[in-house]
Amino acid sequence: MKYLFSIVLIGFLFFRITPLVAQITVLNYNSTTSTKYTNQTILGTDSIYIIYSPDANGFPIEATLRAKLTNEDSLNFDWYFFNESSKQFDLIYSVDSVTSSDYKNAVQGGYKVTIENSKKGIDTSFVAWLFIEDFNINNIRIVVSACDELVLRADTTFEKNFYYYDLVDFTKLELSNGFDEKWIVEPTLSGSRLDGLNPRFSPSPVEPTSFTLEVTDKFKYKRSYKLTIDEELTDKDGYPYLRAAKANFKGISSQEKEPRDTSVKVEAPYGVVFKNDSKNGVNYEWLFYNHPRWMSSQADSLIAISSLFEPVDSIYYLHPAPLEDPILGYDVKLFAYGPVYNANDDQCLDTIRKIEFVIVDSTEFPINMDLLPNVFNPEHGTDKNQFFFFNEKLPVSVQYFSIKIYNRWGNKVYEFEDTDGSWIDDGHEGWDGQTRFGGKAKPGVYYYVMLAKGWDNREFEVPGFVHIFY
Repeated sequence: MKYLFSIVLIGFLFFRITPLVAQITVLNYNSTTSTKYTNQTILGTDSIYIIYSPDANGFPIEATLRAKLTNEDSLNFDWYFFNESSKQFDLIYSVDSVTSSDYKNAVQGGYKVTIENSKKGIDTSFVAWLFIEDFNINNIRIVVSACDELVLRADTTFEKNFYYYDLVDFTKLELSNGFDEKWIVEPTLSGSRLDGLNPRFSPSPVEPTSFTLEVTDKFKYKRSYKLTIDEELTDKDGYPYLRAAKANFKGISSQEKEPRDTSVKVEAPYGVVFKNDSKNGVNYEWLFYNHPRWMSSQADSLIAISSLFEPVDSIYYLHPAPLEDPILGYDVKLFAYGPVYNANDDQCLDTIRKIEFVIVDSTEFPINMDLLPNVFNPEHGTDKNQFFFFNEKLPVSVQYFSIKIYNRWGNKVYEFEDTDGSWIDDGHEGWDGQTRFGGKAKPGVYYYVMLAKGWDNREFEVPGFVHIFY
């Protein structure tokens, strides 16, 4: 047996030391590395070609192997495939009198080609190994979609190991592979835990977000898969995966140019216009409070509630804090509800409360604010509500009276002044809804400041608001 083995080995060495330049190549390979035979000093090295399958359409990729001798033609090619059971190369394909030979197959393993032309004294062979790596990201699934948490799971296919053989003693050798994963989240989510193929995000996204998984193997080949969660992506029951909401708002007074996140300072009669900056909300509720220190003891601790996207009425109340502890801030709280996500009509809820968000610069006034109506109809009203005028006689006699009326943006639309304390304008008592620019005022809310001075030289300043409707 030793003698026979030596003959086989000598024959193997013969075609290995041929001076002809030749090789087996794989035309469509993605990566390549070299063998590490146990008997490398005898065998040298062969190429291991790696093809990553499937293709972009999910179909298996067929390798194209090519054998050729430089500047030689009219050659005979015999292709062989390594049989792991018999440890022999089995003939699989032959072609004669050609310059080069291609062989296509989608089976990984060892390939040998013999090239022969007896007239030219050519008789040699070459070996290469083909590793078809089943490497793919099949899907990214949403495992948990809740108000406060989103959990994903990537389904991948990855054949980590490939085996080839030493061609002297047929030792089974392993080519190991592995991969590193990277998640790209746009826009970035806080509280992310990107642990491998099963990332968690808390809180859940509140705006369209893309999750891209990039997987790179040890040979630097990369696959990627992108999942975008937006308003159109729904579960099997048709409910949106983008479920969470994020409440936020800003405010702007008529004296300011840009909305503010922090406290808005206003002067009567100017109110605050609110800008709703919430994300993924479908229903809203606004609450306007006095300062929490006075909520338990003051009658008007809850000032107003609104269910609009942006509340129409501005904050327009005097703060009831006692003079010895004059806190002037109003708290604003916004509830934002996300879309319905199940048959029980459940919605995610997020709230934000900004302490002392509205700061009102005003004074306590002794005049009853009910002296003026809060609504009137200049066109179709009755005698009592066709004009904006006092409901009853003033409790004090005044030597001076003036009133200025503004729209919600702080623009003055009407003013009146009289030194004898009367309010008779164009022959009728009060405001008839005509603006100082000409034309009637549009329906909506208007704010006023009324100034008066009594005969005892006591001065009064009363702010308020009135609604016009037709």
